[in-house]
Amino acid sequence: MMGRTSLVFSLIVAALLSGIAAQGTDCENANVADIVFLVDGSSSISPGNFQEVRSFLRNFIRALDIGPNKVRIGLAQYSDKRRQEFLLKDHSDKKSLLAAVERIQLVGGGTETGKAIDFLQKQYFTKEAGSRVGQRVPQIAIVITDGDSTDEVKEPAQKLRQDGVIVFGIGVGEANRKQLESIANWPPDRFLHSLDSYQALQEQMEMLLETVCLSVVAQKEALAERFADIFFLVDSGIAQQPFTLFKSELLKLINQINAGASTYRVGVAQYGQDTQVEFLLNVHQTKQQLLSAVRGFRLRPQPNQPHYLGRALLDANTRFFTSEAGGRAHLGARQFLVVVSGRDSDDLVSKEAQKIKSAGVTVVGMSAGASVDALQRFVTSGYAFDSPRVLILKDSIVTEKKDDITEDCKGANIADIVFIVDESGSIGEENFKLVRTFLHSIVSSLDVRPNKVRVGIVTYNEESTPQVYLDTFNNRKEILQFINILPYRGGGTNTGAALNFTWDNIFIKKKGSRKSKNVQQVAVVITDGESQDSVHEAAIRLRREDVTVYSVGIKDANMEELRDMASHPIDRHVFNVNSFTELKSLKHSLQKVICENIIDQAKVSARESETKKACELKEEADIFFLMDDSGSIENQDFEDMQNFIIKFFQTFKIGPDRVRVGLVKYAVNPTLQFDLTASSNVDNLKKSVKNIAHEGGGTETGKALKSMGPHFRRAMQTRGHKVPEYLIVITDGKSTDDVKAPAEELRRQGVIIFAIGVKDSNEVELKDIAGDPKRTIQVNNFDALKSINNDIIREICNEDVCRDIQGDIFFLADGSESISKDDFKKMKEFMKAVISKPAIEQNKVHIGLMQFSSDNQLEFPLSRYYSREGILKAIDDMTQLDQGTLTGKALTEVSQYFDKTNGGRPDVSQRLIVLTDGEAKDEVIGPAEALRKKGVVIYAIGVVDANTTQLADISGSTDRVYSEKNFDALKDLESKVALDLCRKSKSSFPKNTLE
Repeated sequence: MMGRTSLVFSLIVAALLSGIAAQGTDCENANVADIVFLVDGSSSISPGNFQEVRSFLRNFIRALDIGPNKVRIGLAQYSDKRRQEFLLKDHSDKKSLLAAVERIQLVGGGTETGKAIDFLQKQYFTKEAGSRVGQRVPQIAIVITDGDSTDEVKEPAQKLRQDGVIVFGIGVGEANRKQLESIANWPPDRFLHSLDSYQALQEQMEMLLETVCLSVVAQKEALAERFADIFFLVDSGIAQQPFTLFKSELLKLINQINAGASTYRVGVAQYGQDTQVEFLLNVHQTKQQLLSAVRGFRLRPQPNQPHYLGRALLDANTRFFTSEAGGRAHLGARQFLVVVSGRDSDDLVSKEAQKIKSAGVTVVGMSAGASVDALQRFVTSGYAFDSPRVLILKDSIVTEKKDDITEDCKGANIADIVFIVDESGSIGEENFKLVRTFLHSIVSSLDVRPNKVRVGIVTYNEESTPQVYLDTFNNRKEILQFINILPYRGGGTNTGAALNFTWDNIFIKKKGSRKSKNVQQVAVVITDGESQDSVHEAAIRLRREDVTVYSVGIKDANMEELRDMASHPIDRHVFNVNSFTELKSLKHSLQKVICENIIDQAKVSARESETKKACELKEEADIFFLMDDSGSIENQDFEDMQNFIIKFFQTFKIGPDRVRVGLVKYAVNPTLQFDLTASSNVDNLKKSVKNIAHEGGGTETGKALKSMGPHFRRAMQTRGHKVPEYLIVITDGKSTDDVKAPAEELRRQGVIIFAIGVKDSNEVELKDIAGDPKRTIQVNNFDALKSINNDIIREICNEDVCRDIQGDIFFLADGSESISKDDFKKMKEFMKAVISKPAIEQNKVHIGLMQFSSDNQLEFPLSRYYSREGILKAIDDMTQLDQGTLTGKALTEVSQYFDKTNGGRPDVSQRLIVLTDGEAKDEVIGPAEALRKKGVVIYAIGVVDANTTQLADISGSTDRVYSEKNFDALKDLESKVALDLCRKSKSSFPKNTLE
């Protein structure tokens, strides 16, 4: 039946979208619905025309499968009065329905459609009137009118649609098209039909019927109950009493949820040293078979043997939920793994649990002897229970969790977000349903309103279709209802054309874009394959117009293409999953990153202003740019470079005795464009940069570096003394000569070099130029240069801001088992980078470090080290604790180390930096508040699965929250956090205490 539904659905959509009425009606799949007709009976309608309406209704009803458990029909007539002809519950067979239609008489009078729609909502679409809305039955209203309503229709129609009713509008003759558009569902080409006359009702009968049936099928699918797959993984070593309780409760649960092959599927395995499957999800077809199997379930304990839950979770991930084993993730079924644990595992569980959770499975932990802390290491947040009473899970299993605005997205107040969705043939109808569900979840998490977040949707194959403009819907309910019936057409994959189409047709003012009001513009591309056209230029065009681009790749998506489309930094804007079923778990990380970026972007101007203030302390510096002019650089790329340089020196106080700027461009030969002494006026410098001509040629970066020595020597002569000297090299390719020796010579001369590589630049060569990976930056394209300006500026200015500050800085570092050894190392590198900025001395900055997990370990107090070397070694020597995540407990314990008795200095600035990768399993608000009350300022840095709401609870302010997608991205935070620490420390005290 499913294959037939899919085929009919696809054929109908294809026919409708090509503007051809489907030949012959096939409504056999539209076999359950509540359909109410609202018929205009005003005086403008002649008795003859009203007879045409009756004929239309009769033919329509004849084509449907009428019955109390099938299609129910209701009818209301209106003019300036409302008449209840018959309710949904009134006629249960076709014969009595047709007779009732024959009996209706024309009312006559004015035309008040708004009041009539309100009447429909209150009198027809209710349980008392026979509506089965609570039973997941599609609700359809068909409004037939020939005139202009004398009252307001927009609000009543919107209320009706928000109740989940799909509204069709049929306008005859002089009917007001604009009014009908505000009555019917979006889009008009599907839900609005304009006819020349009532006679045309008969001619268009088949097409109208097909359209309604198509919507019933789509709505039925959207409303269908999503059953669940539940697998129980039981510790073979649990005691008899809790095991008996577990079995008894499981039998009750199977009975109460009416488990079986077509509803809730159940599987069981037990684990100890190895994992033994009792039965998979597809073994037992009926509830009785399941009950019998559970009654016969016996434990096979392995005394004095280790218990490997981590290994069992690996089995669960690879074997228990596959479609071969009866898993239905590909059909949208929710999946639960319920672990009944008798003791703490003898192997690490967190990483394996993370893998199964990332496949979209909810992991539940139930204690039959294990500690709650041990459960917290592998469960999905909120699913740890201190007993094996599995009946407690009934509500979670049978109730679909309602998607709502997430905590991560509550602060993401304003943005224009357009989803560009691949609907090519490689996806298939079944997978496209999962894409719809994914899209529904993401949009559910956003605050969709005209003055908050606006959402647009473009679907594409060879052609691009504007499904939703940014101003189409003004509330979340309606756009979610639309997503449920988003059509799928198949076809090719022209992603580049879709990107161009979106910029030209969706991100425009007349369709609701607020770019002119500086509202963030965001594009999310969702694709499963390689584009048949080039995405490169189209993506650059979007990004140059300040659209932030995310790319989501599924299954066979081309990783290189995804990276080519996405904004910088790539690792924060590219998402990739191996299958459509994994979209379920991706939803959380994608919406989290999108919302965090929106919140972060809103702070950009404040952060730029902070950086500018910091750079005002840069009293003297000589900065040269070395700018690649080779032939591989396009004119627009060259312009991106010019804009990058202009923005750069607008941050500093330029002057002959302050910061001076010079520029050399090079291809085969370097040429000085302007010297450090050329101008002390920013406007003149801007003109000089704008006037640089792009000429092309080879790439001899080594020769260009060699030419810079004399320029810096002359700089010292013209100033009269040595000041900090910087060289910023921008190149897009590999040099044809050696760069290492000339770069080393410059560094010996005291020049600090930043190497910026674009496009095909060579990473090894860039490191040779800079001499330090931390001063090496690579971006995919020249348009990304604008997003790294502040990174380099902060590096240059940090040194001055961090000079002479005084304060206590304490790190509280997460050592829980969910962090891999590699990631733990990256966290250490981050801490080392942050402490490299301030001066660590007895009278200046003191550093302390505590590692936390379920237990805490003081690595060193504030009073132990007064040199950077000792601290760096102590950080390197730190061994990971590998337990749970009790952040609240750690905050309480770390408090004492800020006291005088433990080496703290309460009379100076005191800061705590909390680094964590997950959600605290205990309460953090009280301990964090107590710390802040004693004057400690807290910064909270979250990575991977960290809960941003919890991070804000810890820090007390979103301004001191930093969040990153993974540990690699911590390097992007080093200079931000260091600048923040130094600036705030500096401003916290009167000047004389700093000197």
